[in-house]
Amino acid sequence: MTIFKIYGRVLTLLAPERRLAILLVFANLTLAGAQFVEPVLFGRIIDRMTQAQVYVQVHAHQPARELTWAELAPLMGAWVGFGLFSIVAAVYVALHADRMAHRRRLAVMAGFFDHLLELPLTFHGQTHSGRLLKIMLDGAGGMFGIWLSFFRENCASVAALFVLLPATLFVNWRLGLVLVVLVAFFGLLTISVLRRTQGLQARVEVFNAELAERASDALGNVPVIQSFTRIERESRSVRRIIDRVLAAQLPVLSWWALAAVATRASATLSLLAIFIIGVWLHLHHLATIGVIVAFMNFATILVARLEQVVNFSNYLLMQAPKIGNFFEVMDIAPNVADRPGAVDPGRFAGQVVFDHVSFAYDERRKAVDDVSFVIRPGETVALVGATGSGKSTTLSLLHRAFDPQDGRILIDGTDIRDFQLGALRRNIGVVFQEPMLFARSIEENLRVGKVDASRTEIDLALERAQASDFVSRQSKGVRTMVGERGRTLSGGERQRLSIARALLKDPPIMIFDEATAALDAATEKQLQAALSAAAKDRTTFIIAHRLATVRGADRIFVFDQGRIVEQGSFDELVARNGRFAALARAQFMAGEQKAQA
Repeated sequence: MTIFKIYGRVLTLLAPERRLAILLVFANLTLAGAQFVEPVLFGRIIDRMTQAQVYVQVHAHQPARELTWAELAPLMGAWVGFGLFSIVAAVYVALHADRMAHRRRLAVMAGFFDHLLELPLTFHGQTHSGRLLKIMLDGAGGMFGIWLSFFRENCASVAALFVLLPATLFVNWRLGLVLVVLVAFFGLLTISVLRRTQGLQARVEVFNAELAERASDALGNVPVIQSFTRIERESRSVRRIIDRVLAAQLPVLSWWALAAVATRASATLSLLAIFIIGVWLHLHHLATIGVIVAFMNFATILVARLEQVVNFSNYLLMQAPKIGNFFEVMDIAPNVADRPGAVDPGRFAGQVVFDHVSFAYDERRKAVDDVSFVIRPGETVALVGATGSGKSTTLSLLHRAFDPQDGRILIDGTDIRDFQLGALRRNIGVVFQEPMLFARSIEENLRVGKVDASRTEIDLALERAQASDFVSRQSKGVRTMVGERGRTLSGGERQRLSIARALLKDPPIMIFDEATAALDAATEKQLQAALSAAAKDRTTFIIAHRLATVRGADRIFVFDQGRIVEQGSFDELVARNGRFAALARAQFMAGEQKAQA
């Protein structure tokens, strides 16, 4: 996106407050008009005073004619009035522009955050969270600065340069032409600098994003850095990126320093030009002293406006890559959304059908390849297989983390794409392989499953997840903060909380994705009974590598390269002496050897 397209799009985000925005634009235009009229009135006051003085000198033999206050009062009153109006208008603009800019900054941040939560997991898997946070904060901050500058300065500056500047030609076209040439020259200079530096600044932002990613990555893995004595190496790595940022930024700063110096030099040059040409015109009776004074004021005002435009152009250039990144993310369409006419079915009975379902993350191979099965309500099904065989992807399709490219998935006889997304996910509870806890209290993490859960329901969920004992040992019980990603807890404790969270949700369909992987053998054994109780009267899917975990499943699907290659009960599959039996023998033999050791 070009700078001007970005600028236009940023202004369109003011649409929710268009009424106030229009009032502020109108106030800026009247403010610019008042600032144009003030020098004209001041010049006429000067002319009236000099004309009276000339009359006295020319008619010295006649009685002196003194200039009265009554003759100057209308001009003086109008001049003071426009000055006071300028103050009031400036206060109105500043007050309301600030408030509106802050409101819109927070609104676009909220919209960006909501949009991120709806984007597919594939996007989040490929994009660093530190980079996304930087894009959100930098983009919203950049737009805030643009809105504030537009209403405080830029709108009036544009009006002064492109509307009121030509009006000076009607006051005195010769002096007006000097101002027009001056503005045109510095306008071309600004455009030239913009073109030369736009690509350079985009490169700077690439390094800035890399810096944010690297720093966020390091801060998220401080225990690893300290344990492997990588503090100095990580510090050097960040400093190298900082050096690249600075090396890329300096040429941009040099160009804009040149533009700033040229703009400041224009103040002196324009005043000299207006004064010298004005004196020559006055000597030839082509301009009055009042006109010269008025144009000196015009030049001062226009130079100030030029500086504002140049500074704003510099700011816009610096922010354009950040805002461009913001819009790039906002333009990514979620690949999972409600169909027109999607319905809320209430609570599911729990029948699940996969009908020739296929899905691929890329063109190289299918993660799920022509999978078909029918699960009865209340049935417990286990999915086993090697890492990358398609188990987790298959169940991710069930709660629409992705949509299949081929085939369809039905719940209670209806294609899940015909359900409202929120209603579908309300009926499915997922215990992920990684616990994924928030840096909040234990209670807040549990209430993610059910916001309005009673304390009795919370206690029951903790008890069923074998988590009551360790929670009661915490300093503040369920109000204990668990730190970023639950780091103050052990892996097993985090996983038991995630199980309790899913149990509190009480959905008719439950998915356990390696839910017991982080538990010790004793706790896992206790949890199996709890999970069996939790699975009662609900459709349950269990993904597991440890086959002892799935012994009680009604059916087991064995996956390989995205396909179901075997299915049956535990005993049936062992008796079949196929792939599952080989996996079972390998695991149980390894377990026996470990026990003997």
